[in-house]
Amino acid sequence: MATTSSHTTRLQSLSWLVLTAALLAACAGPGGRAEVIDRSYQNDNRAAAPAGAYIVQRGDTVYGVAQRNGVSTRSLIDWNRLRPPFLLVPGQALQLPQSRNYTVQRGDSVYAISRRFGVDMTTIVRLNNIPSPYTIHTGQRLRLPANAGPGTQIASTSQKPTTVSPSGPVTKPAAPRQVVSVPRPPARAGDGFVWPVEGRVVSSFGSKTGGRHNDGVNIAAPKGAPVRAAENGVVAYAGKEIRGFGNLLLIKHDGGLITAYAHADSLLVARGDVVTRGQVVAKVGKTGGVDNPQLHFEVRRGTKAVDPGQFLPG
Repeated sequence: MATTSSHTTRLQSLSWLVLTAALLAACAGPGGRAEVIDRSYQNDNRAAAPAGAYIVQRGDTVYGVAQRNGVSTRSLIDWNRLRPPFLLVPGQALQLPQSRNYTVQRGDSVYAISRRFGVDMTTIVRLNNIPSPYTIHTGQRLRLPANAGPGTQIASTSQKPTTVSPSGPVTKPAAPRQVVSVPRPPARAGDGFVWPVEGRVVSSFGSKTGGRHNDGVNIAAPKGAPVRAAENGVVAYAGKEIRGFGNLLLIKHDGGLITAYAHADSLLVARGDVVTRGQVVAKVGKTGGVDNPQLHFEVRRGTKAVDPGQFLPG
């Protein structure tokens, strides 16, 4: 089971992923846009940057520089051959990836363009300040990041502007290191959570025999049974990269809480999607380190797991 002491590495991976989502959430300003507070700009001693370059200021981060200059974090890292842990030094000159332009054709959508050029949909939306519901129109000029591909794939053939979520279908799952800032979660609908699935609790929260510990609860249910969001929130992660958890969702909630839903047979929402209390977000499965269909459900405040019983009805 994914919650025993023999799976410490996987739990640490989940904690890292939750922490990443929480830190990115903390950087989000009104409307979910990331804000970088850099007080070094309050003086006039900033070094002049060469053409196409950016001079690192005190407090800068790779993510912040990328957001401020309208480029993707990955392209900034690749362009400057930066290496982990990607620390920047004041006065360091960073070359800014040069963006490219694209004119929207009839039948295009944000999703179709992202597939054609191999660019994350969220990046396209942010670079061009496309408001919800993310509709684009023929003749509109869009900025694409410097790492956009040559555009060999075929876009949608629909002749009407298509409305899509910027976090809609993707061609491959995002690895945990690719978790990015997501919109600010909506207000919660109630004081507690609703049960994410109907079934029998087969493992409760807390210490177990043999030095094991369950960071959540495991609920047995038929394969394919609906898994519901415990409360209003926004999907911070949807994927299967953490070994032992199978298909996993992380949903960020107002008030600094994050809920985790593991071992799903299928995921019905994607990163960045806003979900409502009780909305079906996945189907029960037995993916990852379990032998029988069940849901592993966790509630976390930051990286710390808390007893879901504090939030679920008796």
